[in-house]
Amino acid sequence: MQTDDPVSLITPEVIEAYKRDGVVYLPQALNPEWLMLIDFGIQRILNSSSPYIQTFFKDLPGEFIDCVRHFDVTPEFQRLLYDSPIADMIAKLLGSEDIWLLFDHVFVKEGGPCRRTPWHQDMPYWPIAGEQIASMWITLDPIPKEECLEFVRGSHLQTMYDGFSPADAAEDPTIGFYGKDLPRLPNIESERDKWDIVSFDITPGDVVLLHPNTLHGGGHTTEGRKRRTLSARLYGEDITFATRPDSRPTVPLTPGLSQHLKPGDKLRSPYYPRLRPLPESQLGRWQ
Repeated sequence: MQTDDPVSLITPEVIEAYKRDGVVYLPQALNPEWLMLIDFGIQRILNSSSPYIQTFFKDLPGEFIDCVRHFDVTPEFQRLLYDSPIADMIAKLLGSEDIWLLFDHVFVKEGGPCRRTPWHQDMPYWPIAGEQIASMWITLDPIPKEECLEFVRGSHLQTMYDGFSPADAAEDPTIGFYGKDLPRLPNIESERDKWDIVSFDITPGDVVLLHPNTLHGGGHTTEGRKRRTLSARLYGEDITFATRPDSRPTVPLTPGLSQHLKPGDKLRSPYYPRLRPLPESQLGRWQ
C-alpha cells in the first residue's frame, strides 16, 4: 500500500542502512501520478534528437538505450523533481537541507531480450567528491528480482574502481573507461559467490536508494518484458568538484565546468539546478 507521506519512510534505520550497505529498497514510495510524469518525460526524450542519447551494445543482440541530462528540456522531469517528495526524501536521507540535481538518467530496455548492464560504480565517471549524494532508482515496469539491477552491499565503503568502457563492454566488461590511475574492475559475474549481492522484486511505485560508489549491474530483460527506468541523482552541501584520469572526459559531458571550478570547489553550476530549498522561480506556483 502506498504511503501518504513518503518522507516518513526515511527512518533512522533506513539512514543507517544506507550508510552501511549503500543501497536501500523502499516499497510503494511514489504515487502513480509521479510515475505518469516519468512516463511522459521518457516518451518526450525518445522522440527527440538529443545528443545525450546513446545505445549500449549497438547493432548487437540485446542493445538498450541510455539517456542523460534532459531536465532543462523536459517539463515533466521539472515538475517531478520540483513538486514530488523525491528531493525531500533524499534531503532527509543525506542530512542536507540544500539539495541539487546532478543529472537525470533514463534507461530503456524493450523490444526483446536486452543484455545486463555490466557491473560498475557510478562515482568514477562523475567529477565529484563528498558523501552527501544518492540516486533514486525508479522503474515504471514490474521487475522480478532475477531481472532487477543487482547491488554489492557495503562496496561503497571500499575501493573505487575504473568504470567499464561502453565501447568494449561486449568484448570484456572489465576493460577500463579511463585505462589509467584507477584499479580495474573485478569480474564479479564470474565469481558471484565472493560478493554480497542483493536484488529486489519491483512493483511500480517501489524505489531503490543507491550510493553512487556501490557496485551494481544486471537488469537484463527476457523476451516480452521491458524496463523503463529513471535514476534521479541528487546531492547535498558537501559535494565538491573533483578530477578524474585525464584520458577521457567525465560523464555526462559538461563543457566549461572545469574552466570555472577547481578541485575542492563546491559543485555549483548552471548544469546542476537547485531543488531544495525551492528556487524563487518555483515559489508560489501552486498558489
